[in-house]
Amino acid sequence: MIKRPIALLVSLLLTGCSLAPDYLRPAAPIPVNYATKTSPAAVQATDWQQVFTDPALKKLIDTALQNNRDLRVAVLNVEAYQAQYRIQRAAQLPDITATGYQARQRIPGTYSGGASAISNTDSATVGISAYELDMFGRVQSLKDQALEKYLAQEETQRSTQLSLVANVATAYMTLLADHDLLRLAEQTAKSYEQS
Repeated sequence: MIKRPIALLVSLLLTGCSLAPDYLRPAAPIPVNYATKTSPAAVQATDWQQVFTDPALKKLIDTALQNNRDLRVAVLNVEAYQAQYRIQRAAQLPDITATGYQARQRIPGTYSGGASAISNTDSATVGISAYELDMFGRVQSLKDQALEKYLAQEETQRSTQLSLVANVATAYMTLLADHDLLRLAEQTAKSYEQS
């Protein structure tokens, strides 16, 4: 009888043990007084509407964001990694199953030795079908890994969106500059003809 509480105590103490090393974030290779609030890199992918004021450019960017296949793939990848994270998070909890059964049967009088009878059978079971004690932190580490992959994929999707916005804006600005150069060339040709 004493062995069971001791075994339970030992198993509870061992569930807190983790063999995964503690993560220490390395120092960033940027100056401490780096101004991130005014930096263009600080602009979030969703803040592009505040950066660009030209209505034609905004419409082009909206169209590109709605129809870009790479961005769609990135969004779907985020959803897939989010599902993987949820699966790993659920692995930390026990799988509980519950079943219920009810049967009702009429037994004729010829079999019951007299009047007919009704037999009722009820049963219910609840059980833990699968659960792994996380003695050395394996399940927690797998959950943390899935979370990190999910967050990395989310940042990849944001950078894909930001790159798409930047590429469309660059192409639009190049087009406007080319139009200005064409007008200047036409004016230069007219003044050359006049002179």
